[in-house]
Amino acid sequence: MSKAKSLVALAKSDDIQANVTRVFDLMGGVTNVIRKGTTVVLKPNAGHAEPPETSVCTNPEVVRAVIREVKKAEPAKIIVAEAAAIGCNTMECFKVSGIQAVAEEEGVELIDIKKDKDLVKVAVRGFRSNIDSIKLPRFLLEADHLINLPILKAHASMVFSGALKNIKGVVQDKVHMDMHKQNLTMAMMDVWSVCKADINIMDAHRAASGYSPHMPVPIDTHMILGSKDPVAIDRVACEVTGIDTAGVDYFKVAEETGLGNYDMEQIDVVGDSVKDCYKKMWIPYIGDMSTRWPEYDVRCKGGCSSCQALLAINMEELKAVNAYDENAGMTVVIGGLNEIPAEIPDEKIVLHGNCTKKYLKDHPNAYHILGCPPNEPALYLTIQRHETIDGTGDQEDEIIRPCMARDAQVWRDYVFEKFEEYKKENPEAK
Repeated sequence: MSKAKSLVALAKSDDIQANVTRVFDLMGGVTNVIRKGTTVVLKPNAGHAEPPETSVCTNPEVVRAVIREVKKAEPAKIIVAEAAAIGCNTMECFKVSGIQAVAEEEGVELIDIKKDKDLVKVAVRGFRSNIDSIKLPRFLLEADHLINLPILKAHASMVFSGALKNIKGVVQDKVHMDMHKQNLTMAMMDVWSVCKADINIMDAHRAASGYSPHMPVPIDTHMILGSKDPVAIDRVACEVTGIDTAGVDYFKVAEETGLGNYDMEQIDVVGDSVKDCYKKMWIPYIGDMSTRWPEYDVRCKGGCSSCQALLAINMEELKAVNAYDENAGMTVVIGGLNEIPAEIPDEKIVLHGNCTKKYLKDHPNAYHILGCPPNEPALYLTIQRHETIDGTGDQEDEIIRPCMARDAQVWRDYVFEKFEEYKKENPEAK
């Protein structure tokens, strides 16, 4: 018996509200997908305290448009909820992103999931990561509808971020940290198994290309996508922006877990066509990494797409902060299928990720960065500082975030310069 096809609605115009309304209409009409008198939770991406023009967080006007559309169905309550990234203050992220102002103007409740004390322990049956149970807010579990509101962006830890990754923001910091320690991809799927959004509305009005999430290059894409299927909406988002899905490992895992359809033959795109909406995104996290930095000995056999993406951003950041040449000759290892010659000194070896731990047997004093995948800037900071930086202990607050703030401007200048070079070589990205 063949699987039922998934519907993905696609609308492109300069008018955000018109796009959102059209997407809901294409999905059957808001009064048919949202029941009257219900509680509706909207889960945007507000993980970092960055303003709307950066495209780090879901555009506040997209959040407003969804709120206004949902109001047509006469729900009893609308809640906007988020748990910001580890080490970030959710309410500050809401404020700086513009989402707080929209919530206040539209008269809807705003909740910081991190501060919620009424938690319910939910078993993850058949868990595939290290997470066998998750504590989730009661209001989230009891909501009649959960609308996932991701922004489309390149992402250092996952190649790109869309509907599947955005649901990660329903957990508090401890679980969030645990997700990164073992296998983030599997952990994401485990969270979806106990907290599944019934509607996904993707903000692709100004998608974030480049070295996102911390140094994105926004591009005018002017699209809104909608679907009940998180796998299908992410796949169509990739199709419409030229992202090679062969380089995104978690699609296969998501389909295997039954979350949705990946095959375009099993997806009906309604509304505007992929061809008419196509806008090439700059995703520098995909491609052969083994020879990209010839001054280094890069060994990446068996490396997943997440660690390859992190390799790309960190090696380029070394260049931006003028620490690349002085550390040339280092051996960087990702993936579990590599060979490391015995004659390479341990102090010249950086092992990136949990799957490289086995190499410590022969190189016990190599720098080993924990995580699956590791903390986003951990690799370049480890090479630059000649000490293992992985975010454990007090490193997140005392080393990682201060260093990111210190390097932000020079990194930004470097990224935007590279984007101009990319546009010259790829006219379809203009």
